[in-house]
Amino acid sequence: MKLGRMDELVFAIEEQHGWDKLFREIKATSAAYDLSCRAARSQENRTRNRYRDVSPYDHSRVKLVGGQNDYINGNLVEVESIGRSYILAQGPLPNTSGHMWQMIWEQNSKAVIMLNKIIEKGTTKCDQYWPINPIQPLCFLEDGYEVALLNEKDNMNYIVRELELRKLKSSEPPRIIYQFHYIAWPDFGVPESPTAFLDFLACVREHGVLDSNVGPPVIHCSAGIGRSGTFALVDTCLVYLKMGLPFDVREILLEMRKYRMGLIQTPQQLRFSYLAIAQCERILKSESEGEEEEKEEEPKQEDQAPEETPPEESDPEEPKENNRKRHAEPEHSVEEKRGKQENNIPEATPAEPVVLENNNVKEGLRQRTVAEKKAELKERIEKIKSNMKESENQSPWKRYIIGGIIATVVVGFAVRYWYG
Repeated sequence: MKLGRMDELVFAIEEQHGWDKLFREIKATSAAYDLSCRAARSQENRTRNRYRDVSPYDHSRVKLVGGQNDYINGNLVEVESIGRSYILAQGPLPNTSGHMWQMIWEQNSKAVIMLNKIIEKGTTKCDQYWPINPIQPLCFLEDGYEVALLNEKDNMNYIVRELELRKLKSSEPPRIIYQFHYIAWPDFGVPESPTAFLDFLACVREHGVLDSNVGPPVIHCSAGIGRSGTFALVDTCLVYLKMGLPFDVREILLEMRKYRMGLIQTPQQLRFSYLAIAQCERILKSESEGEEEEKEEEPKQEDQAPEETPPEESDPEEPKENNRKRHAEPEHSVEEKRGKQENNIPEATPAEPVVLENNNVKEGLRQRTVAEKKAELKERIEKIKSNMKESENQSPWKRYIIGGIIATVVVGFAVRYWYG
C-alpha cells in the first residue's frame, strides 16, 4: 500500500527536524489574534481560574445561565464545516465543580472527556468532581445539582463511567452522562503510541456523544488546552478523512485557536496529533482497499457456480485445432453441440453422413447415447443449482463444497463418455 498524504507530510517534517519550527509558526500566528479576555481577568472571576495565563476568550466563552455569575473557564470550539463542536475547559477547582455540572446540564452535553489524573507528579491537577462510591451521590447544594455513579468499567488505558445527573428542585427527569477518563497520558507529554489513544477515541465515538444531534461534549485536562486541544484536533481531522474532504492540519489548529487560546502546548503534542491522524488515514485506506477487493471477488465466487456446458466442451473463443489436441473430439462446432444439449435431442444423422474418426458403428451408437446422458446430466445440474439458490445465505465454504460436488458429477459423466 502506498503512503498516504499524511504519512508523506509527517515524513517530510521528520526529515527536516521541523516540528519545533512548525510549532513556533503556529504559536506566533495565533499570538497576533486580537481577542479579548475581559471576563476572565475581572477581579470577581480570578478565583475561578486554575492558571493565570489560561483565560477563555470573551466571544466564545460558555456562559452559565442560572445564578448571579455567568463565568466559567471554558470555550465553545466550533467546526461548522463538518458539524463538530466541543467545550474545552479547565479541570474544575473545588469551588467550580458545581459550575461544571451546571454547564453540562444547560448545554445538554452527554459526556465529559477527562484526559488527566487528579494528581500528577505530586500536584493536584483537578478536583474530584464525580462520586467514587455508587451508594453515595455527590451533591452540590449551592449550585443545585446531584451526581450519582451508576456504573464503572476499567479498560486498562481508560475508564468509562456512567453517571446520573439530577437537577435539584426541578421536575425534569435525571440525565445519563458518560465520563470517559483517559489515564495513560502524561502531563506535558504524549502517549508512547497513537494506538491506545485512538482506541479511546473510538470508544467515545461509539457512544454517539460527539454527534451534532446532542450537546457539545466537555473536554478537559488540567488547563484545558494541551491534551484537550490534541483530542479535539485529531477528532476533527478524522471527520474530514471519513467524509473524504481535503484539510490542512495546521490551518485547522489555527482556526481552533481563535476559539480557545494555546491549544496544543508543545511540539511533541503537535507531532503526536499528526501521527495519530496519519495512522487513521492508513486504517481508512486499508478498509477501503479491502472493500474494493471484496467487490472484485464477488463475481469470481459466482463464476465458481457450475455451468450447463459439460467440461469436455471447449471455450467458444478457442481455435478448433486446440480443441482437437486437448479433447480429441470430432470436428463439430461448440454451437452445434450446445444446441443439441439445450434441446435434449439425441444427435440425428444430418443430410450428409457424419464422418466418424474410425467409421466405427459402436462409436456411432455411443454418439447417440451421449445426448441422453447429457440431458440427464443437465437435469441433475439444474436440481443442484436449485438447491444452491436455497442455500445462498449459507457460509461461503458450503458453496465451495456444493461446487465440488457438481464438478465431480460432471467429471464422472465425462469419464463415462470417453471410457465407458
